[in-house]
Amino acid sequence: MPTRSSRTKDHQEELEELQKRFSHLAEQQKTTELQSSSLLLATRKSDGRSMKTFSVSGESTAERNEGRNEEELRRLDEQIVSLRRKHDQLHEKNQKKRSELDSLADKLKDLHNTRFNPKETPESRLAEMEARLAECAARYDEEHRLRMSYDQVINRLKQEQLEWPADIKALESVLVQKETDYEQLLVMSHDANSSKEAAKVELGKFESLVLDERKQREKELQERRAILQKKQQLATELDRAERERKQQLQEQQRQMGEDTAKAEAMKMEALIKEEHAKIAAYEAAFQQIKEATGVSDVNEVIQRFLLQEETHQNLLNMTRESQSRIDELRRAVEEEKTLVMSAEYSAAGGEAEPGETGETHDAGRSSTQAAQKQLTRARERWKKVLKTAVSTKSAVQHIVDVLEPLREKDEVVAPMSDDTLMQHISFVENKLHTIASAFSAMEEDHKNMLASVSAPMPAKVMAASSAGSAYGGLNKDEAGDSEDEFEEDMEEDVMDRSALKKQSTTIVDKGAKKKKPRRRRAKGAGDD
Repeated sequence: MPTRSSRTKDHQEELEELQKRFSHLAEQQKTTELQSSSLLLATRKSDGRSMKTFSVSGESTAERNEGRNEEELRRLDEQIVSLRRKHDQLHEKNQKKRSELDSLADKLKDLHNTRFNPKETPESRLAEMEARLAECAARYDEEHRLRMSYDQVINRLKQEQLEWPADIKALESVLVQKETDYEQLLVMSHDANSSKEAAKVELGKFESLVLDERKQREKELQERRAILQKKQQLATELDRAERERKQQLQEQQRQMGEDTAKAEAMKMEALIKEEHAKIAAYEAAFQQIKEATGVSDVNEVIQRFLLQEETHQNLLNMTRESQSRIDELRRAVEEEKTLVMSAEYSAAGGEAEPGETGETHDAGRSSTQAAQKQLTRARERWKKVLKTAVSTKSAVQHIVDVLEPLREKDEVVAPMSDDTLMQHISFVENKLHTIASAFSAMEEDHKNMLASVSAPMPAKVMAASSAGSAYGGLNKDEAGDSEDEFEEDMEEDVMDRSALKKQSTTIVDKGAKKKKPRRRRAKGAGDD
């Protein structure tokens, strides 16, 4: 690091050198001025001497030296021009030197005016220069980024300028497509409005049909109410006839004896109570069966159970057949697999059997595909049969649960399974037979009671019996019709409980519609 004394010495040396230069320049300037002044004096003296000689000799030798004078004048003119040129060059050099001298004097003044500042060290100046360099670098980076961004913008604009026509064409094509889609949507909206109007018209028709059907149902309900009132009147008449019969029996008992009459009356009352209890139990069981099956007639219930048994037997037969078929197909598939494996190994080994050709391979492949198709069909059929078997089990279990109040203490019913399904069905059949026999016994007792009361009321009882017979005939016809319709509507698949309920309700509704004209005819016959 230089010290302060060394720095002062350097500045002094620089000042001395500058002073030496300035003194040397001043001396050069002085010499140039002296030379220029001496030249001018010499030229002037030579001009004056030449003019004097010319004037002295001009008079004597004017005629002889005209040509020489002209040559001398020309030579002098050339010398004057050359001297003037040299004078101009020296003047120009003098001006330059003076300007240099002035600049050096200004620098000298500046150096005299500037004083040494100890704080301004080279390190501080280097730091300032580095800061300025960093600022310049930052400005350069910013300007470079701006330039790059401008270049990118320009390139993007050029690219967009090239791509705009294609984009405009694409937008025009999209616009045309959207216009076509809009026209299609308008057409579709018109079609939708027309279909909406048509649906409204159909809805109005359907509502009118529903209203007509409701009115028809109300009319049927009124007719049934009228029939019920007539039946109630008939029942009141039968009660009145029974009272009269009891009065007659009481009179006879009074005549025959009070003890025997009381005993018979007690027996009759006990029998009547027992019969009423049985009737109530059977009616409750029948009501539960009706709720479970959706059928109101006893014969239809029995027929349904018989049909269910037949369907169950058919299902069991189908299950056995499908199982045997599945076993056969499995064996065929195993055989085909062995053939395929042998064919693959033989093809892999590169050796063919002696009697084997491409046709046998194709035939084996086709038979394999057919066996696989048959296997898939058999699996689907087996799944369907299994589903129907499960639904049958659930239906039988439900019926057994409904008939549970009729089970006696000694009877034991095992849980539902494939082995005990027939046991449950036999239990249901026995209970239905008992219900049917009870109803038949009730009908016979009722007929006997009517026959015993036929003496006091012959006409009314005959009318009632004729009406009952007509009603029974109608029930038989309706049962036959319903059975035919049921057999016609049966499909390959066994329906579940909900579908069976719906079908039974439709059959009952059809039977009710068929009953109306026949009942009216029966009424007309009874009135006649």
